[in-house]
Amino acid sequence: MRLKSKTLTVAISLAGVLCVGAADLAYAGKGKNKDKDDDAPAVSGNCAQLSADRTTEFHGNPNTSSLNLAMAGNQWVVFNKVMQAFNEKRAAQGENIDLSAIGNQPRTLAGLRKKGADYFIELIPPGQERNQIKSGCMLLGNEDDRNFLPTSVQVDFDLFTSTNFNLMRDLARSGFVKEAVPYIRNQLTLMTNAANSAGIGTGATQGEVIVDATLDLLNPGIRVSEVDHINEGIHRGINAMYQRMDEFVRLNGSASDISALDSALAAVSTPQAGSPAATRTGVSTNFDLSTNAACHYTGHASIADGTLRLCEFAILNKANTHETRVHHVETPGRILAGESDVGPVWVSELQLAVNNGDAVGGSQMPDNVNRPVVYSIAFLTTMDDDHQDLAGDFFNFIRGEAQQIYIDGGFSGLTGSELAERYSLDANGNLVIQTFTP
Repeated sequence: MRLKSKTLTVAISLAGVLCVGAADLAYAGKGKNKDKDDDAPAVSGNCAQLSADRTTEFHGNPNTSSLNLAMAGNQWVVFNKVMQAFNEKRAAQGENIDLSAIGNQPRTLAGLRKKGADYFIELIPPGQERNQIKSGCMLLGNEDDRNFLPTSVQVDFDLFTSTNFNLMRDLARSGFVKEAVPYIRNQLTLMTNAANSAGIGTGATQGEVIVDATLDLLNPGIRVSEVDHINEGIHRGINAMYQRMDEFVRLNGSASDISALDSALAAVSTPQAGSPAATRTGVSTNFDLSTNAACHYTGHASIADGTLRLCEFAILNKANTHETRVHHVETPGRILAGESDVGPVWVSELQLAVNNGDAVGGSQMPDNVNRPVVYSIAFLTTMDDDHQDLAGDFFNFIRGEAQQIYIDGGFSGLTGSELAERYSLDANGNLVIQTFTP
């Protein structure tokens, strides 16, 4: 059976946060018989890979699912509430939904197959999900030599979310995405203990806070819990924030502030003994600040070429830094245990810890150095033909009723200025991007 390309029109109403018009999202369906539409892309490339101990954010069964969601990982802090509310909406619309399915579903085959448990959800870094979408497969536990036949997840996703339009564009070039629409925002913060006993980012003005935090991160007495720079997509946003903090100090700080920054960076210009950079194996990262383009200035209007710059690798070169492997789990735990003084996390992760009663706090950098990130959602051309209605319902839900759940969890609503993107290919196969306000 040949499945036809479909255009799904979804009406969007943002529950008091933002009112927008309808968005027409075109996609090519692909049914369970794997008979592809002519416009649907062929999966290709090596499988995505994930160590087995990171699969705590795999939920449901792709073989019995009615909706397959590849969600940017840091949404895990609210996603049980999101899916519970989605089940309640389905029930209110007359579906026979098991409202106990989220979190405490029956441990029986029949229970696992009830409506309300009929999802497959991944909440992992979107870069890995991108690779999984393109290849059609995820290998689990592949790093173990004994794992001669790695467990694999093979799933055709219906919806994909990311904080990074570059991932959307990459998928669009390969024919997997036609349009990406924003739905929520998040921001970074520097998590500390509740008392901020190490005094991270203190000062009477925003400028003083930025200068103090910049020097604190490089202070050899301050223990930083830094995220995994290989497997955690958040590291790019952290690195960009660090770079802007450094630039702010150099353009607005005193001569003594700049001198202290130069001295601190010189001390970690190459990996110190015992640092994550010195001890991590199997990576090709360049930890030399002088030759890593992210860690020194080139072509700046007022800062000399070659000047060392704060970046994530400067922190990873510190002897007392801890590099996480599952950042949203390790950093709060290390701070509560007194093993780390500070660590960059999403505001939503800090909010979850506070909501749980954990004795943590945060020193949030101002927006001029800590720019909010926008999450976007897209239908995928790998969508199962039978999933289209539920996928459309979820798309409407996450941009509507679910907004307050996200906001209560530390995320922030859209301002109305965020742009969506439509994708197409020209006659030469080049990606064409059309931006619009949804």
